[in-house]
Amino acid sequence: MATFKHHITKWNSLSREGKAIFLKAAVSLVFIKTALVILPFGTFRKLFHWLCETRSTREIAQKRIDLTVWAVDTAANLLPLELLCLPRALATKYLLRKVPALTLEIGIEVNPAKQFEAHAWVEKNGAVIMGNWPESVLYQRIWVWK
Repeated sequence: MATFKHHITKWNSLSREGKAIFLKAAVSLVFIKTALVILPFGTFRKLFHWLCETRSTREIAQKRIDLTVWAVDTAANLLPLELLCLPRALATKYLLRKVPALTLEIGIEVNPAKQFEAHAWVEKNGAVIMGNWPESVLYQRIWVWK
């Protein structure tokens, strides 16, 4: 009950823009998760590329980028779906598609003692904005999804 009250309090404290971004993040996550489950990856990739295609780019204030990243992470944690790094990174990339120098990165963990583990994250100008990891873990970038 306390968690529910916390979420209601947080929702009420959001601005109109924050609520809109949160709802867009939730819808994007559900759409992306559904598409990843039902479509062959090649088809999903073409559809996602088409959806993210934009003729205009524009800088967005860091505050809005931070709000979008927060909304995607929070919605992913609240929705009753398993939304790991790839759907979160894809939703962030989609919602911030007009931001220049934004890339979705996919890498594998460099640790011979562990089994194969992949991770997806989003970078802006080389800095991780979504999907950060602890310093003790090292990922080798294998694919940049522009």
